[in-house]
Amino acid sequence: MIGKRETEHKTVRTGQRSSLDWASIDWTKTKEDVKKWQQEIFRETRASNFRRVKQLQKLLGRSLSARLWAVRLVTEINSGKRTAGPDGVLCKTDSEKISLVENMSLGKYKPFPVKITFIPKPGKNEKRKLGIPTIKDRAMQALIKLCMEPKYEANFEPHSFGFRPGRSAIDAVQHIAQMLIYRKGSTPHPGWVFDADLKNCFDNISHEVILEKLGDSPFKNTVKGWLRAGTISRVGFMRSIKGTPQGGVISPLLANIALDGLERQFRIYSRNGKYQSPADRAGKNKYVALFRYADDFIILAPSKGILEEYVIPKVIKFLASIGLTLNTMKSQIVTISEGFTFLGFEFRRFYRRDGTIKEFTYFPMRKRIDRFAREIKEYVKYRWNFPVQELIGGLNRKIKGFCNYFRWSSAHDSFAYLSHRIWRILWQWAQERHPTRGKKWLKTRYWKRVGNNNWTFTFNQVHLADPIGLTLVNWWKRRTKVRAHSSPFDPAEVSYWNGRSRSTVSYNFP
Repeated sequence: MIGKRETEHKTVRTGQRSSLDWASIDWTKTKEDVKKWQQEIFRETRASNFRRVKQLQKLLGRSLSARLWAVRLVTEINSGKRTAGPDGVLCKTDSEKISLVENMSLGKYKPFPVKITFIPKPGKNEKRKLGIPTIKDRAMQALIKLCMEPKYEANFEPHSFGFRPGRSAIDAVQHIAQMLIYRKGSTPHPGWVFDADLKNCFDNISHEVILEKLGDSPFKNTVKGWLRAGTISRVGFMRSIKGTPQGGVISPLLANIALDGLERQFRIYSRNGKYQSPADRAGKNKYVALFRYADDFIILAPSKGILEEYVIPKVIKFLASIGLTLNTMKSQIVTISEGFTFLGFEFRRFYRRDGTIKEFTYFPMRKRIDRFAREIKEYVKYRWNFPVQELIGGLNRKIKGFCNYFRWSSAHDSFAYLSHRIWRILWQWAQERHPTRGKKWLKTRYWKRVGNNNWTFTFNQVHLADPIGLTLVNWWKRRTKVRAHSSPFDPAEVSYWNGRSRSTVSYNFP
């Protein structure tokens, strides 16, 4: 089967290269071809056939399907498709995309330095560094990522959720909630939380550690070239001695490779390689649970002493081995009754007066609600004279996107508050748009009764989305958390992932 497909790929490359028509490419088949190769890489990695893994990775990297899909990712799908790199080149026409596909070869490939720009952090008066590679470097990174990702997905830690296929921030939140939800008759062991923050993770990761973890990968020299390519900014060219610039297609994968091993510090696997839940572990590792999303992570533990004397020293030692340190100003130890924040949610356990647990819940952070309300206000402010239907359409996209992320939590009260804030913003907009009209006229013109809501912003039968109406009742029954050790690359789990893609939607941290 493998040999037959290898022949098919060679035939496509030699027979169709000169007459390749971008508009007539069957993208469904192209993506499926790439997926089949990735599944084989995943399976051979799980079977420890690493020699065959290298062979499959090389074949996938040379295949036409992988090169086509990599170019499509960076020129048509990714959000940065209209952002030029340091050479100012973009691929907009079909002929330019075909030319890029035909020139994707590792033989004489040499990466270009990355252009550095600074963008504001959401809700903060700070800026973060963003690296923008050339369009060819982005395509090459996408191609190599297609080849490398299945191998590392086969062995990544179970509670790592950031920038991984089939996983999202909501999956991380649900696993944390599952760990902390109180069940009648059980003992709620984790009561303390170490809320960790890393200091400039992407800027300080050790190149040597990444290259060492790549082992004898056929793409090791290419990755080394990206890491050492240097940067171009207003101050000129600078050499790269550490870190992987945020903005590169492959940077999140390299960061996950470097940080992989953090959860294993707490004996999550037995001697025979079987996963042990926190309750099944022994000694100081018992009831210690780590959940990571990219470079953000929290650690649950049964006591403050375990965190201070055992957990944090092990974390510091591991981070030092890959060139990272904790941000002591932002890292903190708190009890679950005090509450902690992670990925935009606030988690908290409430107790009765007699000391027994009343409930555990999580809900949107008030700062996130306020920040979103300010974004809505700015959006309306600079579009006060737009056609009303166009204004409603833009607001609906924003509101639905925000609420789709937070609706899986106990968000009813937060959404009610947000709904009131949006009403006040739109009422002020109506008064400024019609300064000579009275309140009754404004209500009659813009607010109608829809269902049980007598104050729905409406114009020409176009309704504004109501955040309260987007709240899911019994959210825990409507969304199933992802299996910790499952992967979309696993050919044995195809039916599970097909069913999951139909029944759930993965939302990432907004």
